[in-house]
Amino acid sequence: MKIGIFGGTFNPIHNGHINIAKYMLKKLALDKMLIVPVGIPSHKHFKLVDSTLRLAMCKCAFENEDKIVVSDIEITNPNTSYTIDTLKKIIDLFGKNNKFYEIIGQDSADTFNSWKNYEEILTLSEVVVFKRGNLHTKPLISNKNLIYFDTPLYNISSTMIREKIKNGEDISEYIPEKVLEIITKYKLYK
Repeated sequence: MKIGIFGGTFNPIHNGHINIAKYMLKKLALDKMLIVPVGIPSHKHFKLVDSTLRLAMCKCAFENEDKIVVSDIEITNPNTSYTIDTLKKIIDLFGKNNKFYEIIGQDSADTFNSWKNYEEILTLSEVVVFKRGNLHTKPLISNKNLIYFDTPLYNISSTMIREKIKNGEDISEYIPEKVLEIITKYKLYK
């Protein structure tokens, strides 16, 4: 089985995330795509919305996708989340005979050599990089398992959405309706 792993803060999840997940599912001919909202991030130092709400938003975003599964593997972990640890848990869960793909944005790839045990991540999985913003940086490391895809560019970010919410702007074109309902109900990102 070919399994994609797409992790992130998803603070909030938006149409860019959803489109990338669907694109990678098709492009890599995956049997399953795991969406993994981060629990305690190792690399971002800003306040995240409660993990159960981010998990709920992700589940709403992919509720009609058979091959896309939202995982709470990091959210239920009381420790700092590191990709290598999550990857090993997923490999244990599904079995070593499967092929695993870590899916990351180009901004993350630019610092990939600073990730905990990044060399081991590259031996256990292929790391597939998608375009993020108008970045045109040169890869810092070269490895046969680090693959750059010329993906469509979705010019949406969670930061932009949070800013629009703060300013009282309409965000309905950027996120699924059910995600917007959660944001509105719990008055998130105000």
